[in-house]
Amino acid sequence: MLVMSDAQQTNSGRLRSADRAILEFLQDNGAEYAAIIANRTGVHTSYAESRIAALAERGLIEPVTDEVVYRLTTEGRTALDPHDPRLS
Repeated sequence: MLVMSDAQQTNSGRLRSADRAILEFLQDNGAEYAAIIANRTGVHTSYAESRIAALAERGLIEPVTDEVVYRLTTEGRTALDPHDPRLS
């Protein structure tokens, strides 16, 4: 399971490794529930939920229904570009 240390966390807007795993999962699989995203990416559920909320706040993913199913946005796809400085 992915767990981020304080040293790995950043406030600069760059993607964390868990963020990238979540975005890539949604890109490959389409909309999904947070618990399933956590399970399939190996990210602890509570941490995945907090990262999903942060990604949604940044506009990289969006809830699909009132049941909180998320999908990747156009900006999220752009963030996966290897030339994007947020991935450094």
